[in-house]
Amino acid sequence: MKFQHLLSVELCTACLVAASSDTLGLTFGQIRMLNKRAIHVTQLKNHFVTRVLDSYSIPYERNDAGVVVRLKIDNQWNTVDGIDIIPMMTPDTPQPRIMAHDIFFSTDRGIFHLVSELTVR
Repeated sequence: MKFQHLLSVELCTACLVAASSDTLGLTFGQIRMLNKRAIHVTQLKNHFVTRVLDSYSIPYERNDAGVVVRLKIDNQWNTVDGIDIIPMMTPDTPQPRIMAHDIFFSTDRGIFHLVSELTVR
């Protein structure tokens, strides 16, 4: 999982560098700032996920990068393959805001779903 995280950040950076000179017109400094922002957002996501799991008292294991890699559900450890966080917005309001988040854990034993009203930041 750590390798996948590093690979995705590096791949994103490589794509930005390749596209920046022709399409995006970004400087190296701008690309570096985007890369730092991507790392920061990933850290926020990882911290948010652990806070949600703690709020539900669900045991978990993280890798060195802080990514949740295993969950203990029904007294069995499940390997996490992916985590999707989907904000739930207030319906039909002039200024929509996030009410909660649907969190889906793709594991080796199926999909595990949580809902949390915690904020990401």
